[in-house]
Amino acid sequence: MSVDNSEMIAMQKALEALQNDIPEIMDRLAVEEGEYARDQAVLICQRKNIHRTGHYMRGFNFGKRAIRAGKYYKIDVFNNVEYAKHLEYGFRGHWVPGRWEGKSFVYMKGYRGGGMYVKFTPGHLVLTTAVENTKKSQDARLERKYREELKRRGFGKYADL
Repeated sequence: MSVDNSEMIAMQKALEALQNDIPEIMDRLAVEEGEYARDQAVLICQRKNIHRTGHYMRGFNFGKRAIRAGKYYKIDVFNNVEYAKHLEYGFRGHWVPGRWEGKSFVYMKGYRGGGMYVKFTPGHLVLTTAVENTKKSQDARLERKYREELKRRGFGKYADL
């Protein structure tokens, strides 16, 4: 009596190839999650009408490579616009030296002839909300991508186990 092990050997090779590609797959998934969080931040800006010139909205970005921390993968989502911190977290009231020219205020550093008091401004928490929204739906999104990857590699009948 003989047994044909060719399918078992082929499956073992496919599993080894999958195991070797895990870091690359995880990196790609983490980068896609960063892209999703960035897109969520842009959507929040559009919904809350935070963008005047669009510079702040276009400033959202994400890391191009995932960072492995133990068994976890991390991705950076950030906004490098100069005033992003103030829009995100708000700022306290303060005196701004300068003067009015028609309908616009001109800032003049050290000017003692006038100015205006800017009241406390609460932050919009755009990036914080975007990351929270991403985490809420992350499990379902990663599960779907995991199943797609298994099907693409020929493990379709095992994807639903």
